[in-house]
Amino acid sequence: MKKTFLIIVLSLFVGVTLYSQDSLSVSQLNTSTVRIAYINKGELLALIPQIAKIEKELAQLEDEYETEFLVMSKEYERKVKSYLERNKQMSEPIKLARQTEITELESRMAMYKQRYKEEINKQRANSYAPINQLIDNAIRLVSKREKITILFDSAQPIYVSDQCIDLTPLVKAELGL
Repeated sequence: MKKTFLIIVLSLFVGVTLYSQDSLSVSQLNTSTVRIAYINKGELLALIPQIAKIEKELAQLEDEYETEFLVMSKEYERKVKSYLERNKQMSEPIKLARQTEITELESRMAMYKQRYKEEINKQRANSYAPINQLIDNAIRLVSKREKITILFDSAQPIYVSDQCIDLTPLVKAELGL
């Protein structure tokens, strides 16, 4: 009986202690001001003059790759057409050789397209990296200066109260846009 009573008392003591620590944390949080802000990073990127140049260069690179892919496609179409027209007159080893050529060309085309898409994405990431770094630095600077606790990147917020701060104009000013 004494053990049961002691366990109940200790449990209550631990529970009250934990509750008071939780209450303390919440009250401490209420004494400091939480400032929430949002920013439209996409809008900032669109205003950077270098972006148009980067996108133009990437479009030219993609056109070059696409032109080469079209050459490969025409060769593929020519080989398939030739095979379809002549396959009835071909001996079995020649048919297999032509089918293998067509299959290998299909594989090369798929691999080429995958590689050039990866290369364009890599070029885009490399080109955007310094601009993203510039914007991120400006965002951090403005956030610290404005004592922002939480910052969201949002192009279209669903709801924004009057207490939420839009840092986009301040970061634009920081970037000279």
